Amino acid sequence: MQCGMGCGSRSGWVSRTLAVATAAAVCAGCGGHSKVQTTTQKPPPAIRVRLTADSHHPRVGRPWHYEVRVTDAAGRPVAARIHLQILLGGAAVGQVGRHRVANGVWQETIGAGANQPFPARARNVPLVFEAVVTADGQTKKADYPITVR
Repeated sequence: MQCGMGCGSRSGWVSRTLAVATAAAVCAGCGGHSKVQTTTQKPPPAIRVRLTADSHHPRVGRPWHYEVRVTDAAGRPVAARIHLQILLGGAAVGQVGRHRVANGVWQETIGAGANQPFPARARNVPLVFEAVVTADGQTKKADYPITVR
């Protein structure tokens, strides 16, 4: 049976129709020459984290002061969540604390009395004091190598 339009058999006509439809679908995804412009959202400026302390050699039984500052690219303070921990060989061996700061600064003196994170068995062991900071949808780490004396 013929379609009357020179297509040959009915099955040939169906095959050609499917081929044309498939080609049209493929070409539709190619983009064409549309004048529609898309805008991309800029990612928020990167946060900066600075971790400082009295020294890289805290002493057992002695106070040790540290500070974490979180700023945007322009140096303005940023509200943040800060998780502080002590690492040994990359594994967490002690949690110092979790804090929320509205002004971008957390500072603390640790090491007096029961608040002593450095036991005598930690002497001469290379450790890392780490701050994991989350602000403006970004998470950054700041590491501060220490060796307890």
